[in-house]
Amino acid sequence: MMKYKDILVSTASTLEGIKILAHLNPISTHIVAGTNLFSDLFASLSDVFGGRSSTYQKQISSLYNQAIDELRIKAFELGANGIIGLKVDMDEISGKGKSMFMITAIGSAVVIESQNLKANTPNNKSKIENVSVENINLLRKRNHTISLGKSGKLVLDEKTWEFITANQVFEIFDNVIGLVRKQLDRDTEGFNTNYEHTLNYFASFTDEKKVELIYNSIANEQNENFALRLCIIVEKFNLLDFNYINKILALDDFKKQKLAVRLLCYDKEFYSKDDLIIIENLIETLNTKFPEKGEHSTKKGVFSSKEKEIWICECKTSNEIGTTCKNCFKDIYGFTNNDIKFKDVIVLLEERANLISEFV
Repeated sequence: MMKYKDILVSTASTLEGIKILAHLNPISTHIVAGTNLFSDLFASLSDVFGGRSSTYQKQISSLYNQAIDELRIKAFELGANGIIGLKVDMDEISGKGKSMFMITAIGSAVVIESQNLKANTPNNKSKIENVSVENINLLRKRNHTISLGKSGKLVLDEKTWEFITANQVFEIFDNVIGLVRKQLDRDTEGFNTNYEHTLNYFASFTDEKKVELIYNSIANEQNENFALRLCIIVEKFNLLDFNYINKILALDDFKKQKLAVRLLCYDKEFYSKDDLIIIENLIETLNTKFPEKGEHSTKKGVFSSKEKEIWICECKTSNEIGTTCKNCFKDIYGFTNNDIKFKDVIVLLEERANLISEFV
């Protein structure tokens, strides 16, 4: 299934060797950034050589790529798989003594022939003919950082965070979150700081890599509190993935299964018709995975001979219908008050399916 980042983008008005099947709508996007975003970079001149700042260049490139990504999203929503006539401009906006930069990207959303698209997509793994000493040194530092991470010798100082974020060093993600996890109970301030760094580091990855890393980490995480922190990352980046959630539900681990239920409360960036069938199947799966653990029974009232319905928990405690156990604080399905209830999630999934069906 095609993703929005697979959309071909070209500055040309035609695509050589690629047949354009339909021209859809013109699309545009605007990214506005305060001048302090750039002026702060010059507060320290440590990375400026010959009047050129590598940090500044990376910031500009990041805004440029963000603008193109937003164009891709708009094209994807229209059903396009290509953008032609791309034009990107940067302007300064001034007023009341303040200045801001605005990047504007415009293009035309088109539908192009899929076979030609695949044939003309560049191979990212292709070798280049020449390599600069800057790239050689960068790769050397990257490999050294990965080695430190794998051996447990990595120190998460500001320079390390900056390097692994700017260079998307995803290979040590598990090692990094392992170091951050250790601060959870012993250094609240340090944990909060490094957790924010983790979010920025994680944001640098591709969408595919984000999904792979975060779901594998959740499935393997043994610290319940930290696992919840990882779930928040799924929520923050709209990384709902039904395939990975089904894998977690298939685990023989009730705590992990409850995490999967929590993850279903979050969203993904786009929904399709296929998701309607997936959601329907998930509802069936949830009803199968979470049967009632308690037993239904009846008992006579204290001041009345009339019997009332109760449920008996696995811990043998009698409770009123619709309440959690007054002894172990679990409901009839084994969920505590701190858990997301799977019945509530089923209602949410049904509502989500209804909303999706209004559009697709």
